[in-house]
Amino acid sequence: MAGELTTDPVLETKLHRPPVGRKYVHRPHLMARLDQNRDKPLTLVSAPAGYGKSTLISSWLEACEDPGAWISLDKNDNDLRTFITYLISAAETLFPRSCRKTQLMLKTPNLPSIAAFSTSLLNELDRIAQPFFIVLDDYYRIEETTIHNLITEILKHPPKFLHLVITGRYDPPLPIAALRAQGRVTEIRTQDMCFNVAETQTLLNQLLGIEVDPSTAAAVEEKTEGWVTGVRLAALSMRQGADIDARLLEPHVDAQYVMEYLFTEVFSKQPPEISQYLLATAIFDRFCGPLCEAVCAPGAEPFSCEISGWDFIAWLKKENMFLIPLDPEKRWFRYHHLFQKLLVNQLKRHCSKEEINVLHSQSSAWFAGEGLIEEALEHALAAGDVPTAIQLVARYGHQLMDDQQWPRLERWLGMLPRDSVADNPEMLLLSLWSNHMRTAGFDVSVLAAQLDKIENLISTLPPKDSDQVEQIRGHCHALRSYQHLIGADGKSALRYARLACENIPICHKRTRLRAHIFQVVSFQMIGELETGLSIFYDEVEKNPNLSSSDQAMYLVNLCYVYWIDADLITMLQTTEKTLKIAMNHRVQEAIAFSLYYNGIANYHQNNLQSAEEKLARLVKDFYMYFQLIHTHGSFCLSLIYQARGQSDKASERNSKMMEYAIDTGNQRMLQTTRAFEAELALRQGRLAEASIWAERFRPTPLVPPLGFYMPQLTLAKILLAQDTTNSRHQAADLLDRLNDFLRSIHNIHYRIHVLALQAMLHDKQGEAPAALKKLTEALALAEGGSFIRLFVDLGPQMADLLKQLQKQNVAVDYIEKILAAFRDDERAVGPEAADHPIASAHQPLRASTLSQPLVEQLTNRELDVLDLLGQRLSTKEIAEKLFISATTVNTHLRNIYRKLEVSNRREAAVKAMKMGIL
Repeated sequence: MAGELTTDPVLETKLHRPPVGRKYVHRPHLMARLDQNRDKPLTLVSAPAGYGKSTLISSWLEACEDPGAWISLDKNDNDLRTFITYLISAAETLFPRSCRKTQLMLKTPNLPSIAAFSTSLLNELDRIAQPFFIVLDDYYRIEETTIHNLITEILKHPPKFLHLVITGRYDPPLPIAALRAQGRVTEIRTQDMCFNVAETQTLLNQLLGIEVDPSTAAAVEEKTEGWVTGVRLAALSMRQGADIDARLLEPHVDAQYVMEYLFTEVFSKQPPEISQYLLATAIFDRFCGPLCEAVCAPGAEPFSCEISGWDFIAWLKKENMFLIPLDPEKRWFRYHHLFQKLLVNQLKRHCSKEEINVLHSQSSAWFAGEGLIEEALEHALAAGDVPTAIQLVARYGHQLMDDQQWPRLERWLGMLPRDSVADNPEMLLLSLWSNHMRTAGFDVSVLAAQLDKIENLISTLPPKDSDQVEQIRGHCHALRSYQHLIGADGKSALRYARLACENIPICHKRTRLRAHIFQVVSFQMIGELETGLSIFYDEVEKNPNLSSSDQAMYLVNLCYVYWIDADLITMLQTTEKTLKIAMNHRVQEAIAFSLYYNGIANYHQNNLQSAEEKLARLVKDFYMYFQLIHTHGSFCLSLIYQARGQSDKASERNSKMMEYAIDTGNQRMLQTTRAFEAELALRQGRLAEASIWAERFRPTPLVPPLGFYMPQLTLAKILLAQDTTNSRHQAADLLDRLNDFLRSIHNIHYRIHVLALQAMLHDKQGEAPAALKKLTEALALAEGGSFIRLFVDLGPQMADLLKQLQKQNVAVDYIEKILAAFRDDERAVGPEAADHPIASAHQPLRASTLSQPLVEQLTNRELDVLDLLGQRLSTKEIAEKLFISATTVNTHLRNIYRKLEVSNRREAAVKAMKMGIL
């Protein structure tokens, strides 16, 4: 419908192979050469403009029995995301949904690396089981290095049945020489494309409609040196009865000069209306009848024509005026590039800059009316009409957000002059929303400063813009709410969220969703979750504009609230429901979020198989769809591998995240991934490596955790594992601050973690009553959500504490489920996992610690000391290995002697071996 935004940014006309006209000279020797080399991965056709490169390849594909896809490239394709979008779209015109995963990668707010893109694309193209072609026409227009790198990767490891064809005016920066040396490229160059005398005569006969004398054909061929466009121009001039200066066709004469001369000789003789149409349409990269009329309507300025746009196009066809159809329906056309360049030069000579700007403005209005906003923006900006361009982005930007087209929104904003975005409140607002969705958790100080700027800008708007001001202010309130949520100020966050919900228009579905989520999170932060949920569900039920897919997005976003409230049961129920809806309606974002929340909930309930299935799909099929959930989902997947004793696989998964963070320059992701790397090092017994990270990490200021993993907890675990007087003091201080902070914002989930760690700290300090009290509190908060893994991941010391509580009849059934998970881990991993020289508190539980017939169980640290004692290390050596003092080692030794009922080192080692502890 006119005026509505087209949802697909791909111009279908760029994907249509140019049809071969009736007046085409068949070239069997070139066709045979192309056919004979189809087994090579690349055909390169390189020649200057006007030699018939596109026509040759189009006629070849037309005669070939294998399917071929076509991409007509232009200057706007110098963007990796745009280029790959067209590449995938071309492939899927032949094989629908063949590149689904790579297409999903394109929809991510942050692009993956070239390596990730090329791997995914090559794998998917390689699965196509029949020969096919993809033509990159006019590749010389591509200047972006990342695109050349992608094509280079494709040529290094070409899919089995893909044959790539590249046409251009000169050789692209690709490894052509290496491919030539390997016999993997077919090259057709200028000398191959030149017409011979017979071909020249055939073309002249077709164009002039008479039998041309062979000597005349030979003379034209000699003067043009077989330049096809030169032959066509000569024929046009001859048909008009104009004499051609023979010097113009000398080999050294520039082709553009010949074009200019022939324009004067040929086109100046056309009727005025035709001449005006030709000049007015010079600004178009593609055009149709109605578009031509938009710039040449009767009485219009600067050009006024009485004939219709379609009549003008019919004249172009009849006169063979370098017109190229772009679609099978022949609705859209373009000029030959050389011809368009000629027309543009003439337009600049005949019209003032102001008159040309009027043409662009008229074109912008027509494209906008058709919902073709990219082209409308290009023409508005070409006219120097920045206000109109801004109005277009403002009008359609929220629709892009509702449709999750964040990259397209970012591209539109990038088309605008930078200062115009910085000084316009609506553009700044759209930019802030884009940043918020692309990099959740981005610097709130920057956010606050930008919001201040927007509010100052709207304060200067005139009273007539009051509705616009209130709408912008509503969006600002939503982002202010987020700012205060990150600042742990629940009351202020709630105040702004309520104002946002009142002022953001109902039609802005995505930003209203964020405002309602911020509101319910604010209620949760101040301890009034039930009130927040009631208001939230009212919005979902009463809003008539919400479709089933919209409701899925609303509900799955609630899972963050259930997560911090430690309600794993409701999380799982919600994600199972939303996943079905999202799958049915193909709501990719809702699918990704459902997989993430379902996966981490299943992990904590120790349903590792279900968790792995969901999270493996998340990281595979939704590569960086949304950085926060992808990163934290990847962390959880690593822990699943670690729980199964697959340490290498766990580390490899985290390394991939590290590589992506480095490739994209995402410092926040890099810092978090390095923290998680320390977590894995600790769990794998590499305490020294983990301690290096701990020395550099600064745990302040504390902010509400947004994802599955919280780095401060890793620091606390490392300090506990170091087990020195100083590290215990540091751990105590950190855990006290974390507990107070999390309690103040009602974050139950992470308080369970903190309480469990505090219990272990008290136990290490010999404060058994305090340890059991903290653990009892943790279990009380965790039991409703059936948390299992949280305790199992803390290792044998936690198992010992749980058994002590069980003996006191505290949460007996719940504790038994947790202990059963400990035993399952031991059976799955095996006792060899405990033999690392630095046995950290995060290693799987040893069977001996569950079955040893001792009056009092050995702690995890005592087992560490006993392991090293069995290796006949001295007290000093044990202290160095475990990063503790010699005094602490002696204390542990006395406890070991007492518990084993022995009096020295040798007896302790012998008895431990007999009992199966060593």
